Amino acid sequence: MKMMKYSILLFSLCCAFLVSAAERPKILICMDPSLSPEIAAAARSLLSVENARPLAALVGCKAADETPQIVESASLLPDAAFSQAAFNHLVVIGRPDQDPLQAKVRGHQAKVDPAAREFYRLGYGRLQGDIGYVECDWNPFLYSEKVKNNPFTTVVIKISGTSDAGVLAALKAFQGGLLNGIVAVGEPARPESSLLDYLPANEVPPALPDRIGNLTRAGYTQPDGVEYRAWLEWSGVEPEQLWRIKYLADGVYDDVSPAAWVNGLHRLAYGNAVTIAEFASPEETAQLKAALQKRQGAKTGKLGSFDAVIFDQPTDEAFDRSYGKVAYVVLGRRAAAISLPEAQWSAVAEALGSLE
Repeated sequence: MKMMKYSILLFSLCCAFLVSAAERPKILICMDPSLSPEIAAAARSLLSVENARPLAALVGCKAADETPQIVESASLLPDAAFSQAAFNHLVVIGRPDQDPLQAKVRGHQAKVDPAAREFYRLGYGRLQGDIGYVECDWNPFLYSEKVKNNPFTTVVIKISGTSDAGVLAALKAFQGGLLNGIVAVGEPARPESSLLDYLPANEVPPALPDRIGNLTRAGYTQPDGVEYRAWLEWSGVEPEQLWRIKYLADGVYDDVSPAAWVNGLHRLAYGNAVTIAEFASPEETAQLKAALQKRQGAKTGKLGSFDAVIFDQPTDEAFDRSYGKVAYVVLGRRAAAISLPEAQWSAVAEALGSLE
């Protein structure tokens, strides 16, 4: 009789686990009571994922439940709330000097200092003024020593700034699709300068389809000065404007793996993306193409009707195998680097052709 009770209990626990595993992570809109009424209202608008392209994409690729929830940021900090923080996607909105959750998850990529109204990140440099900042990252609660393994990945989206005006500008840019980048309100001061400084023009990228095959357009990353100088170094010409448009494949976050990383939302996640580079003239893109053809590993091929220079996606100590190919094509004074699956190249070519 006792054995039967244990069997029934075990069966119940397994059923509960299966139901839990089938549920998609929720999107938690994390707000501090200190938010200004205008920022709070804009944050509440995210309860409808259609009001923010990145959130609609998380739902569209089946990585998140379609109904976001609002939580107070500080409520996720106690140990008792760890599971809620770790196993859901977090959208943290506010200044790090006012929101304790924002201060905890901000990481080491950028300095956002409201007291001095200063911002610093390599590739943008040191700026002073009303600066908004958006950064997508892996959820640090999930990726901690407390979680040994998990069947899915969750992300944190940090929307912050050096002032309320900066936070609001960042939030509006995020709603328009900005995944990683800065937004300056007015003309910021630059207390010091370096060769890698960059102040973006905050121009949105050319329009590409919302859906290509099993991929959903999530938004775009604003490449920084480091990437601009990289194009200059290996091609001899520097783009006037760069955008990296990110697509999320269905099921992209259904595991914890290098593939989930390279195809995710992080600034350095180059997989499943279309990078568009705009140059001063067609002569410069011709110079770019000639430089690409001379690089190690370059192969010639086709992307739809376009001639392409194709490379395997690189490997390193973190990625022991290539996760696909990157095809470069020239479109007048624009060039594009495509890392979407080869099965979708014809559709991408058709979309790019409409931009010419």
